[in-house]
Amino acid sequence: MSPAQRRLTRAAPVAADGFVSILTTVDGLRLHIRQRIDPAEQAPAWLLLHGLAVSHRYLMPTAAALPGSVYVPDLPGFGFSGDPAEALTAEQHADFVAAWMDEVHLGPILVLANSFGCQIAVELAIRRPDLVAALILVGPTVDPSAPTSGAQIRRWANDLLREDPRQATMILADLRDAGVRRILRTLKHAVAHHIEHRLPVVAAPIRVLRGQYDPIAPAEWVTRAAALAPAADTAEIPGAAHNAVTTAGALVAAQAVAFAAAVGRLAESPSDDRRMPLTHTTSAAQARRMVEQVLHDWNMTDQTDDVLLVTTELVENLTRHTDGGGELHLQRRPDAVVVEVTDTDPRPPTPRTPSPVVPGGRGLLIVAATARRWGNRPARWAGRAGKIVWAEIARRNHD
Repeated sequence: MSPAQRRLTRAAPVAADGFVSILTTVDGLRLHIRQRIDPAEQAPAWLLLHGLAVSHRYLMPTAAALPGSVYVPDLPGFGFSGDPAEALTAEQHADFVAAWMDEVHLGPILVLANSFGCQIAVELAIRRPDLVAALILVGPTVDPSAPTSGAQIRRWANDLLREDPRQATMILADLRDAGVRRILRTLKHAVAHHIEHRLPVVAAPIRVLRGQYDPIAPAEWVTRAAALAPAADTAEIPGAAHNAVTTAGALVAAQAVAFAAAVGRLAESPSDDRRMPLTHTTSAAQARRMVEQVLHDWNMTDQTDDVLLVTTELVENLTRHTDGGGELHLQRRPDAVVVEVTDTDPRPPTPRTPSPVVPGGRGLLIVAATARRWGNRPARWAGRAGKIVWAEIARRNHD
């Protein structure tokens, strides 16, 4: 860390290097955001999420090296933000961040996170895919090969031996602000989260980074984490340990900017495949909005009514009959659109003919009547046995 970077980490709440501190209230709780706004920037902005026991401070070397608008909040219970009554889970943190983003009309945004912040970022991308353009995960936790609080503490102690000792003052300030009790309770939430089960549900593109000497997120785990996600790659930050966002901020920012540029180029020409993660709380209306946008992008709006009808039935079957989530997958073909829904129920779907006086139960009959062909095949989702139900809807008008 350079002297200028160290000054930046401890500048808040005073303005420095274009960054200012904003205090707002979200769900009755004080939220501190360190931010730099570029009103002329047209590209997506950046959201940085910190890890366990720390705050915005250690993210500032990376934040300062990023272009455009950058937002670095202190999560509830950390830094200058207010203290909730209980330590929040990754899911609760994600909901809190989403509520703030809705209030300030922010998104879709590029999310860069470190350590426990990666778990929050993944949940944000799953729960609110409309807010996330892409994820850059730096040293994601928790490696399933060290699945306990004790194992994580031992890895953290090992990491301290590899970090720049000039971080000590900053880290001690963060530990003081958070308090040992909150840190330990948040650690319990982190090891209970199982990010390895959540990565397969993320539709946003991901780049997974790790410091060359990071013992908390070893190379084997980072490689596996990227393989679990539908669209992810990996890269290494030379010379850094777990806190690469602090000690190698310029290198992390360069990787993030290069990835954002690649994602942008992909977005310029719509691919023949679009995916959306599903949970048991996903509404058919959310899925329909995604489908309408995709068909518009593909110039295939002649199929909208039929594809929406089939999508509604398949998504509602997932939300009614399974609890493990899944995925909606659209494929473009010259003369058709294929709708696939993956779930965690291995039982094949069986159409039935209910009594005329019984409401519901006709979903698969509707799919069969609307699609040119339909069927199912075995599949696995998030480590569980399941199936894919698919339907092929022919174009009514095409060249």
